[in-house]
Amino acid sequence: MRLRSIVVMVAMAMPLASPGVAQDRPARLTEEDYARAERALAATTQALVTGQPVRPTWLADGRFWYRAQRGAGAEYLIVDPIRKTRGAAFDPSKVAQALSRAADTTIAAPTLPAVEISATTTGLQLGFEIGNRRFRCDPAGVRCEPAPRVRPDRASVASPDGKQAAFIRNHNLWVRDLATGHERPLTTDGREDYGYATNNAGWVRGPNPVLVWSPDSKKIATFQHDARKAGMMYLVNTAVGHPTLEAWKYPLPGDSAIFTIERVVIGVPTSQTVRFQMPAD
Repeated sequence: MRLRSIVVMVAMAMPLASPGVAQDRPARLTEEDYARAERALAATTQALVTGQPVRPTWLADGRFWYRAQRGAGAEYLIVDPIRKTRGAAFDPSKVAQALSRAADTTIAAPTLPAVEISATTTGLQLGFEIGNRRFRCDPAGVRCEPAPRVRPDRASVASPDGKQAAFIRNHNLWVRDLATGHERPLTTDGREDYGYATNNAGWVRGPNPVLVWSPDSKKIATFQHDARKAGMMYLVNTAVGHPTLEAWKYPLPGDSAIFTIERVVIGVPTSQTVRFQMPAD
């Protein structure tokens, strides 16, 4: 009799609990909710931000260029530090028209794809990639033509003069002569978890070195990255088949030991390292 009473009491309570459970459920997301969130992403909002810090890209002739957001469009400016001049690197409207003709599509100046600018003996040259195709254009927007695609070597950084490339090997920084293929070390005291130009910020990492070449291709500014006391991060890939383990240094909030870097400048011809007389960052 007691069991029967308990069953009746539970059955009577269930309808009373249902409205409360339903009220706790989140509202169903609609297609418009996702569209509104998408409109807040960087691809849409970045054009609304102007006056961002300049990110200069040095050319082999000692000049540098940078992109500046101007309302709905952008300016591409080139600076000559020796002559103290600054001007437009190219006309985005004319180049967009020439690129549209060459690619048989419609490209507007505000939506030009990422550009690569290089200095040649005859002047500046622009490079664009559209899908799987690459194009070479002149800055006046007179001509754009197909160009062979060059797969970037993300494990090295080429010098401004295009003659050398810096890369990491065995925790040290090396350079390769791009004409002969000859390789030589710039540093020799790097070791595990205390290497040069290491690309590991914890949440982002990669094989490419983190460094900046001087405009004359004779010096490299970089750092020695100290991760010896930092904790480890472990991730297990659970794809089909045997799982794989990823492990790398990754400081977390609350850790007493984090990454530090010691800033250095390396003379490329002499392999001489100058260490800044300052505390590690």
